[in-house]
Amino acid sequence: MEAIKSCFSNIKVATPYDHVYKNECVYTFHSPFTRPDGILVNLQTFIGTVQELATTTDGPTLFLRIAQERKRKDPPVGTEEQPPSAPTKLAIGVEGGFALPDDKFEIYSRYAIVVLDEDSNVISEIPYSEETQNDFPMQVSQAVNAIISHVGVATQQDVQTWQMDEDIPVSKYANDDLPFVDNGVLIDPDPSTWKCEASGATQNLWLNLSDGYIGGGRKNWDGSGGSNGALDHFNETGKKYPLVVKLGTITADIDTADCYSYAPDEDGPVKIPNLVALLRKRGINVSGMQKTVKSTAELEVELNANYAFDAITEAGQELVPMSGPGLQGLQNLGNSCYM
Repeated sequence: MEAIKSCFSNIKVATPYDHVYKNECVYTFHSPFTRPDGILVNLQTFIGTVQELATTTDGPTLFLRIAQERKRKDPPVGTEEQPPSAPTKLAIGVEGGFALPDDKFEIYSRYAIVVLDEDSNVISEIPYSEETQNDFPMQVSQAVNAIISHVGVATQQDVQTWQMDEDIPVSKYANDDLPFVDNGVLIDPDPSTWKCEASGATQNLWLNLSDGYIGGGRKNWDGSGGSNGALDHFNETGKKYPLVVKLGTITADIDTADCYSYAPDEDGPVKIPNLVALLRKRGINVSGMQKTVKSTAELEVELNANYAFDAITEAGQELVPMSGPGLQGLQNLGNSCYM
C-alpha cells in the first residue's frame, strides 16, 4: 500500500468523454479474456496494454489490472438431458432464434491495483473489489471505479454513430405544463442511497421528474432487465407523470442524460430541454454529478458488440485462446476466401 500511496498523485479520473482503452491491448489483439493476467490500464493515460508493453512515466506508475473469464452456466434443474433446439429464425434472443451469450455464460472479472517500475516490473499488486475499495486512497478508488464503469472507446464510438442516425424528439411534455408534485422529496447525490421504492433494487433506476419517485427500469419479456417499478408507478398514478431520467447518467453535460417518456403517444427516448430546472427542484445540482452507469444506447451497442457469433459454428465447445505458428488464421467458409 505504501508503494501505491507514493505515486497516486498524478492519476486522473476518467470522464464519459475520455477515451479509455480497457477492452483490449492497443498494440496487440489481447483482451482481458485472452491471457490469465489480462491487461493493464494506465491510470494517467487510460491506455490498456499487456504488461510487457506497459509504459511508465518518470518513476513508479499506477495501473489497473483487468482479467476476465467466461464460464458456461449450469443448465436449469431438470433440463440437463434436453439438448438445445436448432434455431429456426434469423433472430437473436427470441423463441426459435439464436440464444444470447448471457443466456449461456457468466463473466467473472478480477481487478487489481498494480505499481510498475520503468522496466515494467511489478513493485506492488493488491486485489481490488467493492469490499476492498475503501482501503485505498479515495482518489485511487475514484479513478479505478471510473474505468470499470466506463463503456470503453470502441463502444463509445459506436454509440456516437448510432446517435447520429437516430433523431430523438423533444418531449411535448417537457415544458411548464408538466405536473410537479410539491411533496418535499429531494434526491441524495450519493448513488449508494438510490433504490427502487417498490422492490429495493439498486440497478437500472429511473427518477420521475414530476413527483421524485425512484423506480426500476422496464422488465424484459423474459423476466430480465429492471424491476418495472418506474413504469408501474406511471400507470398507478393515472398516467399523469410521463417523464423519467436514468439515475447515474446525469452529468454537467446534460445531453448525456438518458431520458424517457412513458406517455402512450411518445413511449420512447426523448430530449428534455428544461431538465436542469426540473432536477434542481429535486435538489440535484447537475454540475456535481458524475456518470456512474451505462446509458440505454451504450448497453444496446455493448450487447451487439459482444455477441458471441462463434457460438453459431462452435456451439458447445470449450474454446481456449491460443497463439503461435500454425494456430492462427481464418477458416475458408466460402465467403472469406478473399481475405
